[in-house]
Amino acid sequence: MPGPIDPESLMCALVLAPRTFSRNRFFSLYEDPLVRRAWRRAARIRGMVRQMSEDGGRASEIVGEQVLDDGRHLIRYRVAHLKFVRTTALSRLEAALLRYALHRVLSQALDPADRRQVEEALARLGAGLTIAGEPIMPDPLLPNGCSRRP
Repeated sequence: MPGPIDPESLMCALVLAPRTFSRNRFFSLYEDPLVRRAWRRAARIRGMVRQMSEDGGRASEIVGEQVLDDGRHLIRYRVAHLKFVRTTALSRLEAALLRYALHRVLSQALDPADRRQVEEALARLGAGLTIAGEPIMPDPLLPNGCSRRP
């Protein structure tokens, strides 16, 4: 019997394939405060990827990264065409997900540990997922492995 959706795995899915769990189609899912928080975290990471990948990534760079005592990653990046430097603290998974997404968009090198962490989180999304008591099944006819309710 499947349990509630894992917010960490949902966050990964929402960064890499944002349309898979749309708020309109899965309204009841987003009534959970943990799911709403995962949605906000995913939006923040997508925004960072968007800023860093504009102009093919030539105008931006990560200028510093530090692991804090609590395990979070403090990442500082510069976006030249916007003329700003941003510093943000991300969880270990969020930092791995940022690098994974940048790898996909900009073909940057990716640490195998980051790949493994993100893919393990995505695997927890798994088959047998139910939302509001209804099973969610992948539909091979929809793009990007999207799913639909039966």
